[in-house]
Amino acid sequence: MSEKPPKKSKKKPLIIAAACLLLLVIGGAAFWLTRADDGKDGDPLALDDNATMGILPGIDIAERQAQLQEQLDEGMIAFSINSSPVFANGGAEGNLMLENPANNAKLLVVEIYIDATQELVYQSKAIPTGAYIENARLDKVLEPGEYQATAYFKAYREEDHSFIGQAGAAIKITVLS
Repeated sequence: MSEKPPKKSKKKPLIIAAACLLLLVIGGAAFWLTRADDGKDGDPLALDDNATMGILPGIDIAERQAQLQEQLDEGMIAFSINSSPVFANGGAEGNLMLENPANNAKLLVVEIYIDATQELVYQSKAIPTGAYIENARLDKVLEPGEYQATAYFKAYREEDHSFIGQAGAAIKITVLS
């Protein structure tokens, strides 16, 4: 009887290949995870490792709050206006009811533009803090009808008259005849 040579196992190379593949997958995942953690892959919100939580030493908290409040107060523009003023005719006074509240601490100049044409139809002079204009004539005579418009309140510092900013309000002007 003749002896048969032993069969070579086909499983051994397959197990070695699977183990190599598994090592590559684990190595690649580890590479990507460490790269994502360093914040250098373009994530603009990656936290800086050098940042210290808290307030800078030597900063007076009350002084800082006062400075921030001053900036907030200056940037906010308080005003009041009639959102639907009525004029008896194109040349008559209407009830604009423009107000610069007492807590505003800035001068206001009001400009009203017709939305459809961007035409300036009213411009006030400076309204001091704590003052109002109840009735006023438009600077341009309008035909009877309703006009969608925007009132811009331009704010200026009281002490040097420098421009701060502006806020707008949508209104509907009605001219009766």
